[in-house]
Amino acid sequence: MSSESDFAYSLKHNTHFIVRNVTLDRKKTIKIFNYPILYGQTRDLLAIPGIQEADIRASLLKGVLRHKLLCHDIELVSSNVDLLQFSDKQRNWLKSYGFSEGIEVGWDELDGYVQNAINTSGGGSLEPAHKTLRDLIHFIDEGPGDGFLSGAVKEILPTGSPFPTSVTWYLDSGKTLKLVEKFITYINNTFPYIIQWNMYDTDGVSLIHTVTDTITYSSAFESTRTRMIS
Repeated sequence: MSSESDFAYSLKHNTHFIVRNVTLDRKKTIKIFNYPILYGQTRDLLAIPGIQEADIRASLLKGVLRHKLLCHDIELVSSNVDLLQFSDKQRNWLKSYGFSEGIEVGWDELDGYVQNAINTSGGGSLEPAHKTLRDLIHFIDEGPGDGFLSGAVKEILPTGSPFPTSVTWYLDSGKTLKLVEKFITYINNTFPYIIQWNMYDTDGVSLIHTVTDTITYSSAFESTRTRMIS
């Protein structure tokens, strides 16, 4: 039989959040979401009945998971929970504790966007489509960088919510010229159901590309995702 640690790394397609008890007191059993974890043992917190991705996100922001990480009671083993809606500061903090998946869009996924866009449009030059869509996916997470003027502004609404419904980068402090925006529609204020990204032209008004994901779930786990690119 495989150990829990071996099993942790085999979870690639289902959403998971696996941590290990690494307390300094090697006899200490810790509890997360009222679930005991013996010293040296790993647990998938999303396998706990009733625990959902929203609970993980909220706990990382201001709950027991944040506290246990700060106290070095736990270490991350593996996670692919969607944390894209976190702020840059929050994601950098998570990176310092070993988070890598779920906090930014990978290049392999981006290449799929590009190829799909080219196929949908009936062909054409790879380079312009690749550059525009690469910019779109990059700006979703990191905002404007090389080649853009400084002073861009990021706005997250509703303010202070762990589950924002919109994230927008503006090119100006007056927030009149949009660069890229993200809209999130939730099921029961818990699961992201529709996620839409819009990238704007240099005039800050004209849309260049729209990427829309429609997500379905089986219990607490994402089962399918349909992506439309226009």
